[in-house]
Amino acid sequence: MPLTAQFDTLGGPEKIKLVDVPGQPPAADEVQLRMRVAGLNRAELLYVAGHYLVEPPIPNAPLGAEGAGEIISVGSGVTDFAEGDRVCVLPMIDWAKYGTLAEIVNVPAYALERIPEGISFEDAAAFWMAYTTAYGMIVQAGEMPLNAAGRTVLITGASSSVGTAAFQILKQIGATSIGTTRTQKKVDDLNKAGADHVIVTDDEDIGARLKEITNGKGVDLVCDSVIGDMIAPAAEALVPEGNMVLMGFQSGEIPGLPFYPILTKGITIRGFHLVWHLLDHADRRRRAVDFLSPLWASGELKPVIDRVFPLSDVSGAYAYMATNNHLGKIVIQIL
Repeated sequence: MPLTAQFDTLGGPEKIKLVDVPGQPPAADEVQLRMRVAGLNRAELLYVAGHYLVEPPIPNAPLGAEGAGEIISVGSGVTDFAEGDRVCVLPMIDWAKYGTLAEIVNVPAYALERIPEGISFEDAAAFWMAYTTAYGMIVQAGEMPLNAAGRTVLITGASSSVGTAAFQILKQIGATSIGTTRTQKKVDDLNKAGADHVIVTDDEDIGARLKEITNGKGVDLVCDSVIGDMIAPAAEALVPEGNMVLMGFQSGEIPGLPFYPILTKGITIRGFHLVWHLLDHADRRRRAVDFLSPLWASGELKPVIDRVFPLSDVSGAYAYMATNNHLGKIVIQIL
Protein backbone atom coordinates (compact mmCIF):
# COMPACT_ATOMS: atom_id res chain seq x y z
CA MET A 1 0.00 0.00 0.00
CA PRO A 2 1.21 3.56 -0.69
CA LEU A 3 2.87 5.47 2.12
CA THR A 4 1.14 8.65 3.32
CA ALA A 5 2.25 11.33 5.78
CA GLN A 6 -0.32 11.99 8.51
CA PHE A 7 -0.61 13.22 12.08
CA ASP A 8 -3.01 12.17 14.83
CA THR A 9 -2.27 14.77 17.50
CA LEU A 10 -1.26 18.42 17.46
CA GLY A 11 2.32 19.44 18.13
CA GLY A 12 5.66 19.70 16.38
CA PRO A 13 7.24 17.83 13.46
CA GLU A 14 7.70 14.76 15.67
CA LYS A 15 3.93 14.17 15.42
CA ILE A 16 4.17 13.46 11.68
CA LYS A 17 4.26 9.77 10.75
CA LEU A 18 4.16 7.60 7.63
CA VAL A 19 1.35 5.09 7.36
CA ASP A 20 0.08 2.66 4.72
CA VAL A 21 -3.19 3.93 3.29
CA PRO A 22 -5.17 1.87 0.75
CA GLY A 23 -5.56 3.65 -2.56
CA GLN A 24 -9.03 4.57 -3.86
CA PRO A 25 -10.04 5.30 -7.47
CA PRO A 26 -10.35 9.01 -8.23
CA ALA A 27 -13.81 10.44 -7.71
CA ALA A 28 -15.62 12.59 -10.25
CA ASP A 29 -13.52 15.62 -11.26
CA GLU A 30 -10.43 14.17 -9.54
CA VAL A 31 -7.21 12.67 -10.88
CA GLN A 32 -4.93 10.12 -9.29
CA LEU A 33 -1.25 11.00 -9.20
CA ARG A 34 1.97 9.17 -8.60
CA MET A 35 3.66 11.90 -6.58
CA ARG A 36 7.32 12.46 -7.36
CA VAL A 37 8.24 15.49 -5.25
CA ALA A 38 6.36 17.65 -2.73
CA GLY A 39 7.21 21.16 -1.54
CA LEU A 40 7.11 22.13 2.13
CA ASN A 41 5.68 25.37 3.48
CA ARG A 42 5.88 27.10 6.84
CA ALA A 43 2.09 27.20 7.08
CA GLU A 44 2.14 23.42 7.46
CA LEU A 45 4.15 23.71 10.67
CA LEU A 46 1.43 25.98 12.04
CA TYR A 47 -1.20 23.53 10.77
CA VAL A 48 0.34 20.56 12.59
CA ALA A 49 0.58 22.69 15.74
CA GLY A 50 -3.07 23.70 15.48
CA HIS A 51 -2.25 27.39 14.94
CA TYR A 52 -3.20 27.80 11.28
CA LEU A 53 -6.35 29.20 9.68
CA VAL A 54 -7.61 25.66 8.91
CA GLU A 55 -8.42 23.12 11.61
CA PRO A 56 -6.83 19.68 11.06
CA PRO A 57 -9.25 16.71 10.84
CA ILE A 58 -7.67 14.80 13.75
CA PRO A 59 -6.95 11.87 13.66
CA ASN A 60 -5.42 10.78 10.34
CA ALA A 61 -4.96 14.36 9.13
CA PRO A 62 -3.27 14.44 5.69
CA LEU A 63 -0.38 16.80 5.06
CA GLY A 64 1.19 18.65 2.13
CA ALA A 65 -0.20 21.46 -0.01
CA GLU A 66 1.76 21.31 -3.27
CA GLY A 67 3.87 18.98 -5.35
CA ALA A 68 4.47 17.40 -8.72
CA GLY A 69 3.87 14.00 -10.27
CA GLU A 70 2.35 11.96 -13.08
CA ILE A 71 -1.31 11.21 -13.66
CA ILE A 72 -2.17 7.52 -13.21
CA SER A 73 -5.89 7.79 -13.92
CA VAL A 74 -8.68 10.34 -14.20
CA GLY A 75 -12.16 10.39 -12.73
CA SER A 76 -15.37 11.07 -14.60
CA GLY A 77 -15.77 14.61 -15.83
CA VAL A 78 -12.04 15.26 -16.25
CA THR A 79 -11.37 16.30 -19.84
CA ASP A 80 -8.34 18.62 -19.63
CA PHE A 81 -5.87 16.00 -18.37
CA ALA A 82 -4.99 12.41 -19.26
CA GLU A 83 -2.99 9.46 -17.98
CA GLY A 84 0.75 10.14 -18.21
CA ASP A 85 0.55 13.93 -18.00
CA ARG A 86 3.24 15.57 -15.85
CA VAL A 87 1.49 18.05 -13.59
CA CYS A 88 1.89 20.33 -10.59
CA VAL A 89 -0.55 20.41 -7.70
CA LEU A 90 -1.20 24.05 -6.88
CA PRO A 91 -1.60 24.94 -3.18
CA MET A 92 -5.38 25.29 -3.40
CA ILE A 93 -6.53 21.84 -2.28
CA ASP A 94 -8.74 21.29 0.76
CA TRP A 95 -6.29 20.40 3.54
CA ALA A 96 -8.95 18.44 5.40
CA LYS A 97 -9.38 16.06 2.43
CA TYR A 98 -6.15 16.04 0.46
CA GLY A 99 -2.39 15.96 1.04
CA THR A 100 0.55 15.80 -1.34
CA LEU A 101 2.99 14.05 1.02
CA ALA A 102 2.11 10.57 -0.16
CA GLU A 103 3.20 8.12 -2.83
CA ILE A 104 -0.25 8.02 -4.45
CA VAL A 105 -2.79 10.82 -4.09
CA ASN A 106 -6.17 11.84 -5.48
CA VAL A 107 -6.62 15.56 -6.03
CA PRO A 108 -9.20 17.76 -7.78
CA ALA A 109 -8.33 18.48 -11.39
CA TYR A 110 -8.95 22.21 -10.92
CA ALA A 111 -5.80 22.36 -8.74
CA LEU A 112 -3.48 21.22 -11.55
CA GLU A 113 -1.19 22.97 -14.00
CA ARG A 114 1.02 21.20 -16.52
CA ILE A 115 4.78 21.10 -16.03
CA PRO A 116 6.59 22.89 -18.86
CA GLU A 117 8.88 20.83 -21.07
CA GLY A 118 12.36 20.53 -19.60
CA ILE A 119 11.33 21.42 -16.03
CA SER A 120 12.22 18.84 -13.37
CA PHE A 121 9.74 17.44 -10.86
CA GLU A 122 11.90 19.03 -8.16
CA ASP A 123 11.56 22.53 -9.58
CA ALA A 124 7.88 21.92 -10.35
CA ALA A 125 7.16 21.04 -6.71
CA ALA A 126 8.95 24.20 -5.55
CA PHE A 127 7.40 26.71 -7.93
CA TRP A 128 3.75 27.58 -7.54
CA MET A 129 3.31 28.45 -3.86
CA ALA A 130 6.37 30.68 -3.87
CA TYR A 131 5.92 32.43 -7.19
CA THR A 132 2.16 32.97 -7.17
CA THR A 133 2.41 34.34 -3.62
CA ALA A 134 5.22 36.69 -4.62
CA TYR A 135 3.35 37.73 -7.77
CA GLY A 136 0.13 38.25 -5.82
CA MET A 137 1.81 40.43 -3.20
CA ILE A 138 3.74 42.51 -5.70
CA VAL A 139 1.51 42.84 -8.77
CA GLN A 140 -2.03 42.06 -7.65
CA ALA A 141 -2.33 43.31 -4.07
CA GLY A 142 0.69 45.63 -4.25
CA GLU A 143 -0.42 47.19 -7.55
CA MET A 144 3.14 47.29 -8.86
CA PRO A 145 3.18 47.85 -12.65
CA LEU A 146 4.87 45.32 -14.91
CA ASN A 147 7.19 48.11 -15.98
CA ALA A 148 8.42 49.22 -12.56
CA ALA A 149 11.72 50.89 -13.35
CA GLY A 150 12.57 53.36 -10.59
CA ARG A 151 10.31 51.65 -8.04
CA THR A 152 11.64 50.07 -4.83
CA VAL A 153 10.12 47.14 -2.93
CA LEU A 154 10.94 45.93 0.58
CA ILE A 155 10.61 42.17 1.22
CA THR A 156 10.71 41.10 4.88
CA GLY A 157 11.59 37.54 5.91
CA ALA A 158 13.49 37.45 2.65
CA SER A 159 15.17 34.04 3.01
CA SER A 160 11.87 32.21 2.48
CA SER A 161 10.97 30.66 -0.86
CA VAL A 162 8.53 33.55 -1.38
CA GLY A 163 11.30 36.06 -0.72
CA THR A 164 13.71 34.53 -3.22
CA ALA A 165 10.88 34.27 -5.78
CA ALA A 166 10.04 37.94 -5.21
CA PHE A 167 13.61 39.01 -5.98
CA GLN A 168 13.43 37.26 -9.36
CA ILE A 169 10.02 38.72 -10.23
CA LEU A 170 11.15 42.22 -9.26
CA LYS A 171 14.15 41.88 -11.56
CA GLN A 172 11.81 40.91 -14.40
CA ILE A 173 9.70 44.03 -13.96
CA GLY A 174 12.68 46.33 -13.40
CA ALA A 175 12.12 47.21 -9.73
CA THR A 176 14.81 47.45 -7.05
CA SER A 177 14.52 44.88 -4.24
CA ILE A 178 15.47 45.23 -0.59
CA GLY A 179 15.40 42.15 1.62
CA THR A 180 15.61 41.86 5.39
CA THR A 181 17.30 39.18 7.46
CA ARG A 182 18.03 39.06 11.17
CA THR A 183 21.77 38.26 11.05
CA GLN A 184 24.78 38.53 8.74
CA LYS A 185 24.66 34.77 8.15
CA LYS A 186 22.41 34.90 5.06
CA VAL A 187 23.48 38.20 3.49
CA ASP A 188 25.74 36.71 0.80
CA ASP A 189 23.18 34.03 -0.06
CA LEU A 190 20.39 36.60 -0.37
CA ASN A 191 22.55 38.70 -2.69
CA LYS A 192 23.24 35.62 -4.80
CA ALA A 193 19.50 34.86 -4.83
CA GLY A 194 18.84 38.25 -6.44
CA ALA A 195 18.38 40.84 -3.68
CA ASP A 196 19.68 44.25 -4.75
CA HIS A 197 20.11 45.30 -1.10
CA VAL A 198 19.97 43.45 2.22
CA ILE A 199 19.26 44.96 5.65
CA VAL A 200 20.41 43.05 8.74
CA THR A 201 17.72 43.95 11.25
CA ASP A 202 19.66 42.89 14.37
CA ASP A 203 22.53 45.21 13.47
CA GLU A 204 21.10 48.06 11.41
CA ASP A 205 18.50 50.79 11.79
CA ILE A 206 15.82 49.79 9.28
CA GLY A 207 14.47 53.29 8.76
CA ALA A 208 17.90 54.84 8.28
CA ARG A 209 19.00 52.13 5.84
CA LEU A 210 15.80 52.43 3.77
CA LYS A 211 16.29 56.18 3.58
CA GLU A 212 19.90 55.69 2.52
CA ILE A 213 19.12 53.06 -0.13
CA THR A 214 16.31 55.13 -1.68
CA ASN A 215 18.20 58.45 -1.44
CA GLY A 216 15.52 59.76 0.86
CA LYS A 217 12.62 59.01 -1.47
CA GLY A 218 11.24 56.02 0.42
CA VAL A 219 10.01 52.62 -0.74
CA ASP A 220 7.00 52.22 -3.00
CA LEU A 221 5.82 48.86 -1.65
CA VAL A 222 6.38 46.80 1.50
CA CYS A 223 5.63 43.06 1.36
CA ASP A 224 5.61 41.86 4.96
CA SER A 225 5.36 38.24 6.05
CA VAL A 226 6.72 38.88 9.56
CA ILE A 227 4.46 41.56 11.11
CA GLY A 228 6.48 42.40 14.17
CA ASP A 229 8.57 45.33 15.28
CA MET A 230 9.46 46.10 11.63
CA ILE A 231 5.95 47.15 10.63
CA ALA A 232 6.21 50.66 12.07
CA PRO A 233 9.58 51.67 10.52
CA ALA A 234 8.54 50.02 7.24
CA ALA A 235 5.37 52.09 7.17
CA GLU A 236 7.35 55.22 7.99
CA ALA A 237 9.66 54.46 5.04
CA LEU A 238 6.84 54.23 2.49
CA VAL A 239 6.36 56.97 -0.08
CA PRO A 240 3.16 59.03 0.20
CA GLU A 241 0.20 56.83 -0.83
CA GLY A 242 2.49 53.80 -0.90
CA ASN A 243 1.26 50.24 -0.34
CA MET A 244 1.94 47.67 2.37
CA VAL A 245 0.85 44.06 1.81
CA LEU A 246 0.67 41.70 4.79
CA MET A 247 0.67 37.98 4.09
CA GLY A 248 1.88 36.25 7.25
CA PHE A 249 2.84 36.74 10.88
CA GLN A 250 6.06 34.81 11.37
CA SER A 251 6.87 36.90 14.44
CA GLY A 252 3.83 35.51 16.23
CA GLU A 253 2.97 39.04 17.31
CA ILE A 254 0.10 41.29 16.26
CA PRO A 255 1.40 44.84 16.86
CA GLY A 256 -0.67 47.98 16.81
CA LEU A 257 -1.17 49.69 13.47
CA PRO A 258 1.22 52.54 12.64
CA PHE A 259 -1.55 55.14 12.53
CA TYR A 260 0.66 58.20 12.10
CA PRO A 261 2.09 57.24 8.66
CA ILE A 262 -1.28 55.75 7.65
CA LEU A 263 -2.97 59.10 8.28
CA THR A 264 -0.26 61.53 7.24
CA LYS A 265 0.93 59.66 4.14
CA GLY A 266 -2.32 58.08 3.10
CA ILE A 267 -0.72 54.65 2.81
CA THR A 268 -2.78 51.55 2.10
CA ILE A 269 -2.40 48.36 4.15
CA ARG A 270 -3.87 45.26 2.53
CA GLY A 271 -3.92 41.61 3.54
CA PHE A 272 -3.17 38.88 1.02
CA HIS A 273 -3.93 35.15 1.12
CA LEU A 274 -2.80 33.18 -1.92
CA VAL A 275 -5.84 30.92 -2.23
CA TRP A 276 -8.65 33.21 -1.09
CA HIS A 277 -7.44 36.29 -2.95
CA LEU A 278 -5.80 34.82 -6.08
CA LEU A 279 -6.13 31.11 -6.86
CA ASP A 280 -9.85 30.93 -6.07
CA HIS A 281 -10.47 33.63 -8.70
CA ALA A 282 -10.19 32.19 -12.22
CA ASP A 283 -9.32 35.51 -13.85
CA ARG A 284 -6.60 36.36 -11.32
CA ARG A 285 -5.16 32.85 -11.48
CA ARG A 286 -5.01 33.01 -15.29
CA ARG A 287 -3.20 36.37 -15.24
CA ALA A 288 -0.66 35.00 -12.76
CA VAL A 289 -0.12 31.79 -14.76
CA ASP A 290 0.17 33.70 -18.03
CA PHE A 291 2.83 35.97 -16.53
CA LEU A 292 4.83 33.32 -14.66
CA SER A 293 4.75 30.25 -16.90
CA PRO A 294 6.70 31.63 -19.91
CA LEU A 295 9.40 33.03 -17.63
CA TRP A 296 9.63 29.69 -15.80
CA ALA A 297 9.78 27.68 -19.01
CA SER A 298 12.55 29.93 -20.36
CA GLY A 299 14.63 29.62 -17.19
CA GLU A 300 14.30 33.29 -16.25
CA LEU A 301 12.51 32.20 -13.09
CA LYS A 302 14.01 29.27 -11.20
CA PRO A 303 13.20 28.17 -7.66
CA VAL A 304 15.96 28.31 -5.06
CA ILE A 305 16.00 24.86 -3.43
CA ASP A 306 17.83 24.59 -0.13
CA ARG A 307 17.61 20.85 0.60
CA VAL A 308 15.95 17.68 -0.64
CA PHE A 309 14.77 15.14 1.95
CA PRO A 310 13.43 11.62 1.34
CA LEU A 311 9.82 10.89 2.26
CA SER A 312 11.11 8.59 4.99
CA ASP A 313 12.50 11.68 6.77
CA VAL A 314 9.54 14.00 6.32
CA SER A 315 9.45 14.74 10.05
CA GLY A 316 13.14 15.67 9.94
CA ALA A 317 12.50 17.96 6.98
CA TYR A 318 9.89 19.94 8.91
CA ALA A 319 12.18 20.04 11.96
CA TYR A 320 14.88 21.53 9.73
CA MET A 321 12.41 24.12 8.44
CA ALA A 322 11.58 25.07 12.04
CA THR A 323 15.23 26.05 12.64
CA ASN A 324 14.93 28.90 10.08
CA ASN A 325 18.37 28.02 8.72
CA HIS A 326 17.22 27.37 5.17
CA LEU A 327 17.20 29.70 2.16
CA GLY A 328 14.47 29.13 -0.38
CA LYS A 329 12.52 25.89 -0.65
CA ILE A 330 12.72 22.54 1.12
CA VAL A 331 11.34 19.63 -0.91
CA ILE A 332 10.57 15.96 -0.31
CA GLN A 333 11.62 13.31 -2.83
CA ILE A 334 8.81 10.74 -2.90
CA LEU A 335 9.18 8.37 -5.87
